[in-house]
Amino acid sequence: MKEANMARKALCIMLLIPSLTGCGALLVDGPPVGWEDVEDPSELEAVALMAPCSNGKALVFADGFMAAAYGAFLVAELGGEPNYLGDPVSTSLAFGAFVFSAWSGNQKVNDCKAFNAHVYQQLRNSAEGNDTR
Repeated sequence: MKEANMARKALCIMLLIPSLTGCGALLVDGPPVGWEDVEDPSELEAVALMAPCSNGKALVFADGFMAAAYGAFLVAELGGEPNYLGDPVSTSLAFGAFVFSAWSGNQKVNDCKAFNAHVYQQLRNSAEGNDTR
């Protein structure tokens, strides 16, 4: 019985540690607002250099993993298994928060990749235009 409790506590601690390190909604940076309206390639380059955004999805994957873990605990709690993390309401809130965080971070990273591709394309078009003169 003590070993089972220790295993549950260790699992809870392992699940909580990533949640304390950050999340996609707060730590992932998206591109600057209004970047779609900027036409000047040099201004776009300056914006990209002054306000870099996040390209990596490590935090998004961590949030997705945490959402899956809380989802599994929620299913177990609703299925009548022993209560590991609390009542189903708090587990549902944690599940929802991690799902939102993963979704939000994913959107920001995708927008950042689109922004970087747009900046690259504008600079390339500008360089090709200068070479033909």
